[in-house]
Amino acid sequence: MKYLNHTVIFKRLLSDFVPRFEFPKYNVQLSDFKGHQVKALKKFQYLAPQLNMVIELRDIRAPLSTRNVLFDKFFLAGNQRIKRLIVYTKKDFMPQNVELMNTLTRWHKDMNENFMIIDGKNVTDTKNLMKVIQWESNKLMEDNVPLPMGYRILVTGMPNVGKSTLVNSLRYINFGKKNDTTKRRKVSKTGNEAGVTRSTSEIIRISKEESSQGIYLIDSPGIGLPGRVSSQSRMLAQALCGCVKETLIDPVAQADYLLFLMNLQKPKANVDWYPDYQTKPTNDIYTIFRRMFDMKKLSDTTAAISWINKWKRRGKNILFDVEPLLSSDEFSYKEYLLKDLKKIESYKLENDKLDIKGSSKQIFI
Repeated sequence: MKYLNHTVIFKRLLSDFVPRFEFPKYNVQLSDFKGHQVKALKKFQYLAPQLNMVIELRDIRAPLSTRNVLFDKFFLAGNQRIKRLIVYTKKDFMPQNVELMNTLTRWHKDMNENFMIIDGKNVTDTKNLMKVIQWESNKLMEDNVPLPMGYRILVTGMPNVGKSTLVNSLRYINFGKKNDTTKRRKVSKTGNEAGVTRSTSEIIRISKEESSQGIYLIDSPGIGLPGRVSSQSRMLAQALCGCVKETLIDPVAQADYLLFLMNLQKPKANVDWYPDYQTKPTNDIYTIFRRMFDMKKLSDTTAAISWINKWKRRGKNILFDVEPLLSSDEFSYKEYLLKDLKKIESYKLENDKLDIKGSSKQIFI
């Protein structure tokens, strides 16, 4: 995993300190692809004729690592008529990051993709998303497109990117009582770790209209990547986002990768990434542990878990992917996607009669 000779990254150098541009090789499991995820993918194809839109959620902190090429393949399998909206969640972790917004705009413009950035728990953000959904639904109604089953939306993405939270929020803004300070009733189970939703749910109505054209959501389990399109950096980034089980990857490896990323980025508002960051930056994760904890009382594993959990749950303005730091000359989102599609073009779901085929060129239609 090398990130050498990237001028953008060199600009963050504060002194004579030189960050690592190659992350060491760890024994990292490259996939957490489970049976219920395979089952969900099969059901997606079964549901495709009923769908009008797919909302694909990604974590804003890892816009590439939480993107799943299997969903791109789904749209190549004769499903181009279905509207696709990419929604980046966890906006509260990346407040007012203009550089990242410009990068995402450039990436998705190249692919003719629509995207939004939201905080799934924020009422204003949820209402803005609902306006987009209603606009798409109304457009079909104005075109006299019959929707006897209503306007149906599949909500999908990697594990723990906020799918169920968003489903609950969309339901609440239309059916929650005004001035209600009681705890919201959840229509979809949520949690702080991957794998809470295990199956594709029943239909959830999110519109109040009594007409036949209601708007309905279908929640789904998070879908991970098969090993052939995964990598050490992708798995580590997903671990830091909470997209894989905490016990799957060595916490020290996760902490070291977090340190690797921090040293390639400049913190906002002069906030130190770690103790003595400004005066004594280091590439040694064990030095970080010693600065933060009494290591006579803690193991390396315990120290690592404590540090990464802090950044997973409360850390601001830290990217878990390196590519958004690079210029358009140094990284192409389109080429990256095409390479992933090439890797997976012969992939089939086990015991599935469906052979998902299609030229990668179709994605530009």
